[in-house]
This record gives sequence, structure tokens and C-alpha cells, in this order.
Amino acid sequence: MVNLSLSFFFFYCAVAVVTPYLQVMIYNLGYSYQAVGALLSLHEVVAIVGPFFVAAWIDRSGRMKRTVLVCTLLFIASMALLMTASTLVIVIAALVLLALSFRSILPALDSYANSRFDGNARSYSLVRSVGTVGFILFSLFFATTGLPDLGSNRSIGLWSLAPLILFLLAVVRWKDESGRVHRVPVAEAGTRPWYDRAFVVGMVVIALNRLSLSAVTSFFSLFLVDELGINAISLMNAIGAAGEFFAMIGAGILLERKRVLPYHLFIVSSLAMVLRLLLYAFVPTFGGVLVAQLLNSFSFGAFQPAAILFVVHRVRRHRQTLGMSVYASLGTGVPVVMGSILGGFIVQRHGYTALFITYAGFAFASLIVAMLCAETLRQQPLEAVSASSSV
Repeated sequence: MVNLSLSFFFFYCAVAVVTPYLQVMIYNLGYSYQAVGALLSLHEVVAIVGPFFVAAWIDRSGRMKRTVLVCTLLFIASMALLMTASTLVIVIAALVLLALSFRSILPALDSYANSRFDGNARSYSLVRSVGTVGFILFSLFFATTGLPDLGSNRSIGLWSLAPLILFLLAVVRWKDESGRVHRVPVAEAGTRPWYDRAFVVGMVVIALNRLSLSAVTSFFSLFLVDELGINAISLMNAIGAAGEFFAMIGAGILLERKRVLPYHLFIVSSLAMVLRLLLYAFVPTFGGVLVAQLLNSFSFGAFQPAAILFVVHRVRRHRQTLGMSVYASLGTGVPVVMGSILGGFIVQRHGYTALFITYAGFAFASLIVAMLCAETLRQQPLEAVSASSSV
């Protein structure tokens, strides 16, 4: 468990660099805001589609460790290219490689952890929360030191390469999963769906929930600076992530002890998102934002282990990585892209208050769908799930 925890820790340290500063790196290369937006859109499209092929390869071959190693090397190469890019072709190549590698590692890491723990929600939430600790520590370090130098791609890139190399070394110590491939007869595989009806309904609930969250992920920093005059972006993000840490562990324990089902936490998360967004809209003060950030413990912290366990229960073992990729791409990636585009239009025309009220509506829709489809969402998991898993 220690090595797997370190894997999450180092990877999310890298996430703390890449996620907030990727747009800065592109802008530093001399491109206009419009060009930056276009290049990020290309990156997101590849990030949505690419992981499906990587996941299908992992499920078919069982070569989880080797594939993650290759993806990590491509991740490192993409950041090195962004540090030294001089032409548009190189920039596009770097963004494509980054999308394929970075976004493929995320579902593979979750899938590998659940495979090692046979779907044990408590164990997964513990190692995943270590990743949150890495994200918090790196964010606080940047907030207190003023690093990296935002005008230097080399500075930003080097801060991402250090944790990526350590992550690579941790992956080298993973157990080889090639002997744990869950194969099914060809005839049976062709007639039995690899997911159930609850999986489809759950993806709708998750997508609406994540669509509401895109108002925060895409516009929260601008809201702090433009509306409130608060420049402590990293500090506010760290506060939100701190609450997420404890909620993630607590949710994992409750799920494993069968005190709650995943869809219960979907409902809690959607309700928390409604309250969080309405606080941004109607209490635009430091105190209001602080309380809203603490609600991240429910809107994301309790949500993440529930979503991962939900996927584990709703897809067959031989397609688990593909199921994780569907969650990451269709359940999260597409809503973020759509939310960013729609949100930009709303902010430009009507302001931040209208943005948060509108997106609270998406969270409320997620809440209603989850409640109306509760019977479907609490169905018994597919028979291919390990008997040691909890419902």
C-alpha cells in the first residue's frame, strides 16, 4: 500500500503544476488569448477521445504497468517539448502527447488501485487521499514561495518533471498485472454488455454534477480576482482540498461498511454543489467564499470514492479500465469542456452571479435525476464484481 500511496502522491504533485499552469505555458510562447483557447480546446478533445484507446489496450492485454510507464514517459516528453517549443507544430504535438498520457494515467491509476484492493472502498479512499495531500502541499508551497516563475516555461516545466520522475520510479515497483487479466469467452463477450443500465443513469447524474462543478474549475480564479480582489488563489484551492481529504477518507469507510451506497453520496454532492454555487452568487465576500470552499469536502471529497466504486460495481472486471475512462472522459471531461464554453458566454453577457445561479441549476438537476432513479442506481452490482466488494 505504501508504494501505491506514493504513486498517488507524486502524480498529484505533478497535477498541481500542470492543471493550473498549462494555459500559462502556452501563453508564454507568444500566442494570443484566442490561440490559447483554440489550442486548449484541441488538447481537451484529444484528452476525451484518446484514453478510450489506451484503456481498451490495457483491458485487452493486461499490461497495466507497462502502459502506465510508457504514458509517464510521454508525459515527461510533452512537458519537455513545452519548455523548449519554437514552432506551432511542436506545441500541437506536445499538447496531443500530454492529453494522451496525462488523461490516460488518471483512470489507469484508479483502475489499478481498485484491482489491487478488489474494490475495497476504504483502502482506495486512503491511497487516493494521499494524492490530495500531494496536491495540497505543492499548492501551499507555490503560494508561500512565489514559485514557479510564471514567465518561464522552463521553471514551470522543471517543477512538473521532478514529481513525474518520482512517480515513474514508484510505478516501476508496481506488481505486474498481466496475470490478473479477467478474460471471458469470445462468444460470451460478444453477447453480454460490459456495463449495466445503472451505469448509464449514473453517468448522467455524474455528468450533470461535474457540469455544475465546471463553474468553479474554470472561473473561480477569475471570480476571486475580478469580483472580490482576492489574489490568494492557491491558498483558497488548498483550503478546498484540505476539506476534501477528510471527507474522502470518511466516505470510503462508510461505503466499505455499507452504511451508504454510491448514489447516496451523489445526492449529497449535488446538494452541496447547489449550496456552494449559491453562496458564490449571493454572498460574494471573503467569508462566503471560505464557507463555499469548505463545502468542497462534500461536493468533491465524498463524491470521488463514490464515483470510482460505482464504476467498479457497474462494469465487468475485464472492462474496468475502460469504465474508468468513460467516467473520466464522458462523465467529467465532456461536461468540463461544455461548461467552460457556456460559462464564458454567460460571464461575458450576464456576469458571475448569473453563472453560479445557472450552474446551481445543473447540480439541482443531478440531484433530481439521482432521486428519481434511485431504484436503478441501488441495483445489485454486476456478477463479475469480486465477492469481496461492498455494495
